[in-house]
Amino acid sequence: MRTPEQVLGPYFPVGSEPARGGDLISSSGHKAPPAGELIEVVGCVLNSDGRPVCGATLVFWQANSFGRYTHPNDANTAPLDPNFRGFGEVRSGHDGGYRLRTIKPGAYPARADWVRPPHIHFDVQGKFERLITQMYFPGEPLNASDRFLTSASNPNLLIAKPLSRAADVRFSVLKFDIVLARG
Repeated sequence: MRTPEQVLGPYFPVGSEPARGGDLISSSGHKAPPAGELIEVVGCVLNSDGRPVCGATLVFWQANSFGRYTHPNDANTAPLDPNFRGFGEVRSGHDGGYRLRTIKPGAYPARADWVRPPHIHFDVQGKFERLITQMYFPGEPLNASDRFLTSASNPNLLIAKPLSRAADVRFSVLKFDIVLARG
């Protein structure tokens, strides 16, 4: 099934270039790592027949671990992280695969009565179509009350799957496949 569309959101990055290669940890240009839990997101961009989409461009952005975006209109009073830009780009490989290294974003208030769960935004440009979506984290209590997630045609397709990791790996690995109708 095609990955459900989601809202672009009010905090699409402005005035900066995305970090290339999908690594928001070492691309910051700072000596200190960003605050928060290191994660890796792996997945494939596929068409609706299950064939890989090679060369798809995935632009992704997110809040920092405190729940704040590096965006001039984000009025959240949570601190900015000077070691985290929260905006990257990667291309899918011949097998449709992609890999991101980042931190788990924090939840943040969207309105007085609504707190958004941790999520990562994706703008995926395939060969024939564009998809704007969001990836949510498994086991988050706020998922059940998120207006964007619960209104999706198939919310389960938007929640990443945890992968088992080797004993010496100190970060969480999540799988998030993205399915485009035509690729």
